[in-house]
Amino acid sequence: PGYRSLYGPFLQSSYHWHANTNLSGAINMDYRQKRGVGTGPDFTYDAGQWGEGMFRYYYLHDEEPRTNSLAQAMPTDRHRFSFSHRATLRTNLTATAVVRRQTDEFVIRDFFETEYRENIQPSTFLEVNQLWQNFSLNLLAQPQINDFFETLERLPDVKLTAARQQLGNLPLFYEGENSAGYYRHQFANNAASEFAAWRADSYHQLLLPRTYFGWLNVTPRAGGRFTHYGESEGRGIAFTEHNRGVFNTGAEASFKASRVWAGARSKFWDVNELRHIVQPSVNYVYVPEPQVLPRQLPQFDSEFSSFRLLPIEFPDYNAIDAIDSQNVLRFSLNNKLQTKREDLSE
Repeated sequence: PGYRSLYGPFLQSSYHWHANTNLSGAINMDYRQKRGVGTGPDFTYDAGQWGEGMFRYYYLHDEEPRTNSLAQAMPTDRHRFSFSHRATLRTNLTATAVVRRQTDEFVIRDFFETEYRENIQPSTFLEVNQLWQNFSLNLLAQPQINDFFETLERLPDVKLTAARQQLGNLPLFYEGENSAGYYRHQFANNAASEFAAWRADSYHQLLLPRTYFGWLNVTPRAGGRFTHYGESEGRGIAFTEHNRGVFNTGAEASFKASRVWAGARSKFWDVNELRHIVQPSVNYVYVPEPQVLPRQLPQFDSEFSSFRLLPIEFPDYNAIDAIDSQNVLRFSLNNKLQTKREDLSE
């Protein structure tokens, strides 16, 4: 029970049940004085070798709906539907299917605030992932189900990733990413015309990690990327076919310094000695101006504003279509405290 200005007095209740060890669920029944009655079931299941999943449905006849982001009245009949299933097809081969459908953009914000804080724009997708020791193959299909959410449709996107690995007995290390797919940029509420195109991208990088004086770690690197863009389709801005090459180079230098505080003890914090590790580093990245600039390309994987520092080195910087010239020097300082617990460092 409770009270909120948006709801008035309210009561949220649910009845939980367990059919057996593989099937359980809940029936939700809520009453909000201003908004009405809301109800729906939740199910979780475990199908053994066929995987496990979850189903949720919630319906409410909203007696006081507000307006959406376009200042339009939202429907009185509001619902959300969610289904997810994950299966391990064989060792290191997994498949995940998720379907999320809702009547309007704010139904989760209005009635499931905790979920909304975790994910303000739930997506629908199918993902299949195969892992090997140094490689992974990923297939991702992502359509637009809710037209009030801006969506980059991947129909599909296939990516082969090579983890950082040593080349035989050479001191060189290699890493790379290769992807291909058909992408369509769908805007929310058809606020702008969509555009779509094929894209194939291949990135490869060599690194030479070295240690000098027994304490200074220096890792120079050099890489190259080739991307092919097909001619765009759709009602949006037309982009012609392009081939773009990008070269990048740079180096990272770092070292560690530590000191042990043997007298540090605390039963409350479970501290038995402390070791303070300081790791300063400097990272330099240079990317000359690409032969095709971002404004000449359809922007599918592009930069988003963030309060966090964006990666500057490839392949961590994955805004493929927004790649432009860079000449960046980034300093960082990492501090870590360790203590002993059960003869282990934590």
